[in-house]
Amino acid sequence: VDRHLGALDLGRSTHRPDPSPDVVDLLVDHVRSTKLAALTWTDAARTLQQRVGWLRDRRPDDGWPEIDDAALLEHLEDWLAPLLVAATGRADLEVFSVVVALDTLIGRDRRGELDRMAPTHLQLPRRRAPIDYGGERPVVRAKAQDFYGVDRHPTVLDGAEPLTLELLSPADRPIQRTADLPGFWTGSWSEVRKDMAGRYPRHDWPEKPV
Repeated sequence: VDRHLGALDLGRSTHRPDPSPDVVDLLVDHVRSTKLAALTWTDAARTLQQRVGWLRDRRPDDGWPEIDDAALLEHLEDWLAPLLVAATGRADLEVFSVVVALDTLIGRDRRGELDRMAPTHLQLPRRRAPIDYGGERPVVRAKAQDFYGVDRHPTVLDGAEPLTLELLSPADRPIQRTADLPGFWTGSWSEVRKDMAGRYPRHDWPEKPV
């Protein structure tokens, strides 16, 4: 807004517009033009999206919503617009919670089911390790020592899907990838153990990790 008093220029002032359907439409169009990049995608939001997508692939008849990027873009007016009714500008997109939006699409009553069937982490004896659902099969990457004491292979999907375990050296380099941890402990672990003990003698390499 330009301000004048007679011929005297008092400068320019700006203010945010009031919330309105026009503002919502402009913001939705902006998100569409950036292919969702205008939203702040946290790791938690991407992980939630991947977990639901993985469940949809495994249990297509269970009614899990389609929340991949293509589906979100196609239905922006349905899920994004209602959450922007109080927005007044692009700054509102920067603080917009994608996790809350995805929660709304999933349904809060199903979060317990999601957490049971596709948990975010695997509890190991010494730490919690994140589960990566970004590939064809869910993967857990952790140091071999973190798996000491684990005598049953970890699963998700109510026990129906074994996790792929990537055991790492103390330098975080892959040393074994397995979907049968007990078989690994009783099989090729002995050779891996000798190799690792030679490279990393200060670390514990028991004959029987279980």
